[in-house]
Amino acid sequence: MSKTSSASGLSRRGFLAAGVGAAVMFDGNVSIRHVLGADPDVEQRFVSVYFNGAWDVLLGLDPRDPGRTYAGIDLGTSLLAPEFRTPIPVTVGGVETLWGAPMASMARHADVATVFRGVNMNTVAHESGRAYMNSFLPPAGVVVRGSSIATLAAGVGPIPEDRILPNVSIGLPSFNIGHPSEVTAVTLRRAPEITGLLRPISPLMTPEVEGLLRTAQARSASCVSTKYPGPRPDEQLAAARARTRMLLDQNVAALFDVGNATDPAMIELRTRYGFPANAPTADSGNPGLAAAITGQLIRTGMTKAVTVAMLPSLDTHGVEWATNQPNRLKANFDALAALLDDLREDDPGMTRTTVMIHSEFARTPRLNGQSGRDHHFVNSIGVFGACLKGGVFGQSGPENLGLVKIDLTTGQPSDAGQALMPESIGATVIAAMGGDASIFRVSPLTSLIRGA
Repeated sequence: MSKTSSASGLSRRGFLAAGVGAAVMFDGNVSIRHVLGADPDVEQRFVSVYFNGAWDVLLGLDPRDPGRTYAGIDLGTSLLAPEFRTPIPVTVGGVETLWGAPMASMARHADVATVFRGVNMNTVAHESGRAYMNSFLPPAGVVVRGSSIATLAAGVGPIPEDRILPNVSIGLPSFNIGHPSEVTAVTLRRAPEITGLLRPISPLMTPEVEGLLRTAQARSASCVSTKYPGPRPDEQLAAARARTRMLLDQNVAALFDVGNATDPAMIELRTRYGFPANAPTADSGNPGLAAAITGQLIRTGMTKAVTVAMLPSLDTHGVEWATNQPNRLKANFDALAALLDDLREDDPGMTRTTVMIHSEFARTPRLNGQSGRDHHFVNSIGVFGACLKGGVFGQSGPENLGLVKIDLTTGQPSDAGQALMPESIGATVIAAMGGDASIFRVSPLTSLIRGA
């Protein structure tokens, strides 16, 4: 077991040198097939989607009826474009509730949704909230404590030896404390960087030079004694090099060449996710682009856990709240809906796929003097997947978006209850996936776990 913490994952050079790779089989039209050795019918897949900058839950997972007034909430309806003023009714877990208008495209996935409301983030500082949502454990100031939740998810069940990238983090650091090195994330600043991992480092070698290099590598030996009881490093390195060469020879990078202007599969992908051909170079923070590459990672079987930070930022404080916040939320939710569409193609009931959506905290219920909203610690978190029973769990103050004590068995308000914390949600999701939730040091919400 690894005893080290990693916040940076593997670099491109480290990835290729280590040979963390396998051949992916696909036809000339880069159709989606699974990596050799993976069993897509049983393996649990996980995506953690981080909405960067603190989202307004009144426009998302915890809205209010615009037909009435509230003692401690300014809805700001008149400041919004007409299409964002009225929440949409959805049925979640058999009960009708409301989602904000920017979530309209997500309504088709309400059948696999679980919504947590009234979550106490205990902070209104971006870095602390971001650290909390990375591991779902209370941070030490702004420092992540424990492993990233995607690292835990990547470690659920066996990992095929030829799995290429068990864990990928896009736009966020990833941490691994005490878990096998195989689940340490490869981290990317932006989603398009994935192609840099899958292409040869240098195209300058001639076939003759490459042949000589391969021969020299094949003859290299280790100074480790033949009596050494563990795996021989030279044999492991040779196998790793062979897997990496297969990966490069199969041109797996074509599966992620989302800017390709002539490939029909890539054109269709861009249309589905709503981003232009030049997005990988001109607009790498496009949420549709990030979601599309996330989908490719999971659907190909290359990766079983992805963390992705959606951009642009939702950190609005002034009058721009009325335009930037709903429009950016809509762009993120539209991209997420397309991602769920793709993931449900081969897992319609989401029985082996779990997608979490969250932000570092929420926005104040009252508008400030600039007609904007500031930071608020009472948050909401969404989970899509059949590992949970579905429904709305917890509640924020109906009149003020404040904290409400709840019964952690039923999710209903209770004077004898306690505030809902992120660690309870993290423990529940990991336990529902079949993982070890003891790191959270709280009991999973077993009433929500399907089959528990």
